[in-house]
Amino acid sequence: MKIVLMYHDIYRELVTESGFQNISAFQYKLRADEFEQHVVAVSGYCRKHPEVEVEFTFDDGGCSFYTLAAPILEKYNLKGTFFISTNYLDTPLFLNMEQLRMLAKRGHRIGSHSHTHPALTCLSEEELEEEWNVSVRKLQCYVVGKMTASVPNGDGNRAVMRKALEAGIKTLYTSVPTTKVNDFDGMKIMGRYVVYQGMSAADVLAIVHSKNKRRMMYAKWCFLQMVKRALGNNYNRLKGEFLSKCL
Repeated sequence: MKIVLMYHDIYRELVTESGFQNISAFQYKLRADEFEQHVVAVSGYCRKHPEVEVEFTFDDGGCSFYTLAAPILEKYNLKGTFFISTNYLDTPLFLNMEQLRMLAKRGHRIGSHSHTHPALTCLSEEELEEEWNVSVRKLQCYVVGKMTASVPNGDGNRAVMRKALEAGIKTLYTSVPTTKVNDFDGMKIMGRYVVYQGMSAADVLAIVHSKNKRRMMYAKWCFLQMVKRALGNNYNRLKGEFLSKCL
């Protein structure tokens, strides 16, 4: 069984050290010592249970991929999967091209996270083509094997998947909390379990070893999808107001 964990930025002292600088992004950022505790717990469990495979994935492309996440993973002989929004390469707080090259050289997996990190479901087909094609073209030389990608904001639909497939993407990761691997005309669709700020090693380990925990996360995800459909465009506004009070 394979379980895919979804991280974003790692930081030493401040959430503003790497990556996107907004309330929505801050909820996913983890302190380096907390992340290392996650890695220790998960890698220890997998050594005792070789039938379980855990993949550490990271979205957006913040500079902490190179400065913190990769070194911690390497300390425990692990490699990460780093999904890059290519528009932000060589900009402050994001990876530069040399760091990206070094991540690939050191054996980490590189994939697309679109070009500009938009809400893909709101785009036209022409805009979707641009997002996937530009990103894939910029990353192609850093990818060993088949091109992979993750969906920004976790939101996708058939048009998003179709244009990803046409761009040459062979595996598309979502934020649906499931271990089930689906197929879209030959492209694999992989679910992931989101790790939020404040989650402990015990919380993450529960995702790995507890089927009931994973079922609860899926049920919560399904409920949120119903809320999103009911609230429509008001959902993101209300979510932002809630996060601004909590963070």
